[in-house]
Amino acid sequence: MAGLLAGLTGCGGVRLQDGSYVIAGKGYRVGAPDGWMRIESEADLALRRADRPAGLMAHATCEGKPPARPLPVLVRHLRFGLRDVQDLGEAPVTFGGLPGTAHHFRATLDGVPVAVRAVTLRGLGCVYDLVGVAPPDGLAALAPDFERFSAGFALSGTAR
Repeated sequence: MAGLLAGLTGCGGVRLQDGSYVIAGKGYRVGAPDGWMRIESEADLALRRADRPAGLMAHATCEGKPPARPLPVLVRHLRFGLRDVQDLGEAPVTFGGLPGTAHHFRATLDGVPVAVRAVTLRGLGCVYDLVGVAPPDGLAALAPDFERFSAGFALSGTAR
């Protein structure tokens, strides 16, 4: 699971403010669910719980111009490195005024089964990924925290 939360180029400037994590360098924020703590990661923000094996991650890839790839292709990049992917659902969403796709699936990562809930959003110059990872039997317990985390997404200040 840690491998899915790591491996992305991150940026500094993350702060907790008014119930949200603000990622100032990339101009967005996400909700801060109770009971989660920040961990080191190359993603913009990675969180975990001490009481269960689960993780939340937020990351934006910003190239300064509108993403050329269609949203379905952008969604699939979260599956790189995973095996035995089983789709469980996908639906269009809008968060912070940006169009996106909510998706959840099961897979194996380094031989370990995982369940993933994710939202991929397309901005003017960035692609935003909000991801929750848990063991397959822990996805239901992760759902309320993932909802708070992703529903708190908003563009701010220098947003792209």
